[in-house]
Amino acid sequence: MKVLLIPIAIVAFLVFLVVLGAIGLGVSFLILATLGKIWRLITGAGRVVSRRGRGQQT
Repeated sequence: MKVLLIPIAIVAFLVFLVVLGAIGLGVSFLILATLGKIWRLITGAGRVVSRRGRGQQT
């Protein structure tokens, strides 16, 4: 019984690490998306400037 318990514990620990990494990746993407929105609001980079309106002929 002890022989089977050790591989199950190793697999469970690896699954735990994968789930923990996935949660951390999701949280980091949420933080980056939020910071990107805040940065666009501060810098005003969300506005798209058309180049055609500046007297340039295309």
